[in-house]
Amino acid sequence: MSHNQEQALHATQPSSQGGGGNYGLKKNTLGVAAIACYIIAAASPLTGVIAIVPIMLSIGSGVASPAAFILAASILMLFAVGYVAMARHVSNAGALYAYVTLGMGQLTGLGTAALTIFSYTAIQVGLYGGFGYYAAELVAQTTGAAVPWWACAGVAAAACLYLGVSGVHSGAMVLGLLMTFECVLLLVLAGGMLFNSPSGSEITLTPFAPSALLSPGLGVALMFACATFIGFEGSAIYSEEARDPKRTIPRATYFSVFFMAVIYSGVTWLVISTLGESNAVEIATKESGNLIFRVSDMVLGGWATSFFNVFIVTAIFAALVTFHNNIARYLYSLGRQNLVWSPLGYTGRKAQTPYVASIVQTVSAVACVAFFAIMQLDPYNVLFATMTGMGSIGIILAQTIAAIAIFVFFRRTQCDRRLWNAFLAPLIAVVGLCIFLYFALNSVELLLGLTGIWADLLTAFVFIVFAMGWLYGFYVKKCQPSKYARIKSVLCE
Repeated sequence: MSHNQEQALHATQPSSQGGGGNYGLKKNTLGVAAIACYIIAAASPLTGVIAIVPIMLSIGSGVASPAAFILAASILMLFAVGYVAMARHVSNAGALYAYVTLGMGQLTGLGTAALTIFSYTAIQVGLYGGFGYYAAELVAQTTGAAVPWWACAGVAAAACLYLGVSGVHSGAMVLGLLMTFECVLLLVLAGGMLFNSPSGSEITLTPFAPSALLSPGLGVALMFACATFIGFEGSAIYSEEARDPKRTIPRATYFSVFFMAVIYSGVTWLVISTLGESNAVEIATKESGNLIFRVSDMVLGGWATSFFNVFIVTAIFAALVTFHNNIARYLYSLGRQNLVWSPLGYTGRKAQTPYVASIVQTVSAVACVAFFAIMQLDPYNVLFATMTGMGSIGIILAQTIAAIAIFVFFRRTQCDRRLWNAFLAPLIAVVGLCIFLYFALNSVELLLGLTGIWADLLTAFVFIVFAMGWLYGFYVKKCQPSKYARIKSVLCE
């Protein structure tokens, strides 16, 4: 952060009251590996492989799904080029909110802030449903005890809060351990498919052929593929806590997108080869969410399924930790500017974590989970599927707005004149993300797992949240013009 940025930022910090105050976020804490762990954990590759790959095979682009993952990753990598170029000039925990504010103004920036916080919260609440469902199943299988799913979700919420308040480095160490287990399991599965597939299986390159990719289900496949990378845009959230953010943020972002593309595309390709190119779609349609477990039984034996049952729980918990930190830092960014409740901008003197924001977002998430539990709604088919789907639509919309803002920012300021980084890549990313958004809005029933008016209402609510943030910005502009003027406290160098 530049000297001018720090001066502007301190001007908006809440004053210390009642023992509370903003001691800033802990600088020079996170390296490339730590930030990459946060990014990859948010996407949760194991969850994506188990939950999304069968859908892409059955109702998406079928055997061309590996190529669809690569195509989606390519567009997101182009977005990342402009995104990390922006990070050279902006160091703020608000990330998308800060970028959009500088590119398209305070009103659109606050609309994006509301949209992003809402979308991350929706995904987090959905993940609590998934965690509760799988954790309760695991407890029942191992001990025979019937534990309510919401009790498991409550334990996860308490653990997330503890890690969030203890320090970002503590969370990174836990995520590093959990991500290692998750990735090792996927590598073991890949090895089994390579070297222990049933007779008659053969490695085929057909899934990567352009003719296979241009199938009727390409739009659905791209939408779901894009959803499996949700969270990679969170890299810039940690720019204030990163070591040498101008180098750390780009490296972590590029590595994470590339790593996830290899995992998703490679595992899907091997699944198709193991099942047989002509049989893969039919088997995926029949097995649905059990597809990966069936493949595991085929190439590794029943023992591996037990590990999948354990690590799907830890994988979702890792994603919960990341979304907890992401939401807390967005709230912190708004709180220290006095745009919302000022104590949200407080950080601890020692750990330098946004502890008030962590507590507030935990309470709000638990309240949402409690509502679903009281209404006795299904934690997997309703809470997990619907809320994560709605959140994914919101993040794709926020990414699209950010892509436009980044392009406009560089055109207006000319602070970066590199043709590829500040013009061509951002421009192509805008087109690509608009296509993703179009497919997402055209396939909301698939993404949300709902039909009819409920799917339309939940989709409309995503846009309503953005409009509410925009209107709040308009209120601040009219009633508190000095505060409105200070919103642009993070300046272009």
